[in-house]
Amino acid sequence: MVRKDCKRCSNVMKRIVDILPNEWEKIYESEASKYLNTKGRDLEKLDADIIIAIGGDGTALRALQLARGPILGINMGSLGFLNEVEIGDVESSIYRIIRGEYSIEKTMKLSVRINGVEVEECTNEVVIHTAKISKIRKFKIYVSDHFVDGTNADGVIIATPIGSTSYSYSAGGPLVMPSMDAMVISYLAPFGTRARPIVASPAETIKIKLVGKDQQCTVILDGQVEYPINSSDIVEIGVSKHRAQFVTLRQSFYERIREKLIKYVVN
Repeated sequence: MVRKDCKRCSNVMKRIVDILPNEWEKIYESEASKYLNTKGRDLEKLDADIIIAIGGDGTALRALQLARGPILGINMGSLGFLNEVEIGDVESSIYRIIRGEYSIEKTMKLSVRINGVEVEECTNEVVIHTAKISKIRKFKIYVSDHFVDGTNADGVIIATPIGSTSYSYSAGGPLVMPSMDAMVISYLAPFGTRARPIVASPAETIKIKLVGKDQQCTVILDGQVEYPINSSDIVEIGVSKHRAQFVTLRQSFYERIREKLIKYVVN
């Protein structure tokens, strides 16, 4: 699959198609198929041994949310933490895939309920953000029905270990290794200095309530799907029974942190 309306992405895809063995079955998502004049499938119907997602982190997250199979991300964006392959390494990486020189990394996902109704799962994070700019909201945080904190802030982030490298990290949250199962609670522009990030056990359920009247907020799942909520609405987040799968060519997650985060910040 490729990022929508990305000509550069389509050129990379065509090169990959030329490299892949003829005997391999190739299935194209609808956006990718239009560049090849071939029949495509809806992303929701895509089920493959390896799904190659060409774009940025958003493209990889969309594939993880809708398709079935491990994701090999090719970075056409800026940071691209979820994307294994940089543009200059596409050909060598595809040849390694052909030779079977890769492994599958499985990471935790989040299960989300709004007022008891289950919605889409998340790979990176759930963000609950004020629906109006410069309108601070008060959030009550419960962990397994135990009241933990009441914080005035622009928003709250509940992140997975892999998501701890993304929005949560920008908000001052800790990095959590993907070999762990844990949930990181961090805040966006909290009012006062008392609020600090919290790491919760995977056995817990995190419950977030809005306090006061006319507290319009938006629940954002992996930056892909949004749900409006208001006063008295309850958002519950726990660990999903499903796992996100990534194709990796690296030796360790620490190598990815060094290359993607530290090197990116220094540069």
